[in-house]
Amino acid sequence: MGTIINQNTGDTVSEQLDVMLHVLDQNYAEAGMLHGQSLTDGRFLFAEAPFEANFQYAVMATFEGVTYFSDVVPVDMTSMQVSVDVPVYDSTSDLTNVQVDQMHVLFNFAEDGMETKEIYILSNTGARTVKDVYELDADKTATLEFPLPSDADFIFFKPDDQDRFIKLDGGFADTYPILPGAGSAQIMVNYLTPFSNGRTYTYIAPLNILSMNFLINEESNVTLQGQGLAGPERMTLEDGKSYLVYSHPNLGSGEKLQISFIGNNASAKANGGAIPPLIAGVAVLGLALMGYGFWWWRKSDNVQSDDGQSDDAPLDELIREIAQLDEKHEQGQLGLDEYQHMRKELMGKAKRLM
Repeated sequence: MGTIINQNTGDTVSEQLDVMLHVLDQNYAEAGMLHGQSLTDGRFLFAEAPFEANFQYAVMATFEGVTYFSDVVPVDMTSMQVSVDVPVYDSTSDLTNVQVDQMHVLFNFAEDGMETKEIYILSNTGARTVKDVYELDADKTATLEFPLPSDADFIFFKPDDQDRFIKLDGGFADTYPILPGAGSAQIMVNYLTPFSNGRTYTYIAPLNILSMNFLINEESNVTLQGQGLAGPERMTLEDGKSYLVYSHPNLGSGEKLQISFIGNNASAKANGGAIPPLIAGVAVLGLALMGYGFWWWRKSDNVQSDDGQSDDAPLDELIREIAQLDEKHEQGQLGLDEYQHMRKELMGKAKRLM
């Protein structure tokens, strides 16, 4: 049982809404699903919900065209009841409170050009869900628009949702709403561009960006140069590859940043691009977790506690849970909304352990 509560008014939602109960096992695998409808007092009840000691529950409700989730709540075998409230928000098309907390850009060289990955960690500091900001063709709307080089090719996105992202001339649009909260949206775009001497990376910020990081494989024999860039700092991934990491302070909406590539990347081309496996396995996990302090670059000298156990043990367990969640989503066992919500829950727990 539970209640749908409008966080802006503090009132229960009198409109009858479709609700869905997700029953999850301890590994966040779907163990059951029940459909229902809320009452005019905002309450809902799933009388036939199954109970087992390792079950946990989340409720999904759609309000004003936006999907909202409750927290994931563990089973209570004593009372044989679970109370799960669903917070919902009013909507706005005002982008004022949306910002990019962190943007991470990875450059890799290949035989056919330069592969670029741009990772955005977005927050909505306001009290309302932001959506329907831009009018697109075919009566579609988008919440955000991002730039891309005019010669970008082989463009794909994470999350891998064909209906979410729309390619535009010189950019792309994200149609999903941005819910209130820190780190409420995380997206990645990957693309290939031709590369030759004199090529630059030019970027105009569509929103206020609080911090930016640029990474390039040290084996490429190329360094980065641009106004305001600091570094590089060397960082090593778990696969042993070393990266040069440059940082840039905040970039205001509409401001431009230009980065030059200095050096000879012939060795990278000779090695077939020397592109690390950033798309497969733990890399997909790592890309999303970059927004929380680069903690996918786990150092080998983790601090040991007095009992000889690594202080990162709980964090390691959360990483495994997130990896399992990623795998279940890739296998089609979890829908996109459920996957994103559960992933955000786990990453929030991981952040608190850092």
